[in-house]
Amino acid sequence: MKTFKQAYEVLKDARKFHLDMADLYEELLEKSTDKRTQLLLKHMLEHEQRMAKNLENYGEIAKHKVMQTWLQYTHEESAEDFVKHLHLSDPPNIKEINNLGREVDRYFHDLYEAVYGAIESAEVKEVFEDLKQIQDKERITLSMATNSLWDM
Repeated sequence: MKTFKQAYEVLKDARKFHLDMADLYEELLEKSTDKRTQLLLKHMLEHEQRMAKNLENYGEIAKHKVMQTWLQYTHEESAEDFVKHLHLSDPPNIKEINNLGREVDRYFHDLYEAVYGAIESAEVKEVFEDLKQIQDKERITLSMATNSLWDM
């Protein structure tokens, strides 16, 4: 379902999604008994907290009138609904956790790419391009951390 939202609302929704994922990772961390899975969950928890903080830092930019630009918005999925589609075991194993992290990163990559393509304002485009680049760097960091866990 497509709705219309202002650019700053997309940032607010994205921040909430990251915080919800951080809560989920923390909950899964408490249930996990496997050391490698715990290490991955800790890394992913910190990743989601960093991404939420990055979006909070963009709050000042979001106050500018230009961030009140309207756009068609299709990513209405909550973190809870997103995770339900992935069918995780209880507790999930390291491969499922790794897949979850990659799916979340893909979700945000697609979100920022879609918003970037839908906005005409150069200033707002720059914000979403920056967020996409930050997300891509975090994805690489996560991938490197995951690869090091396989070597353990």
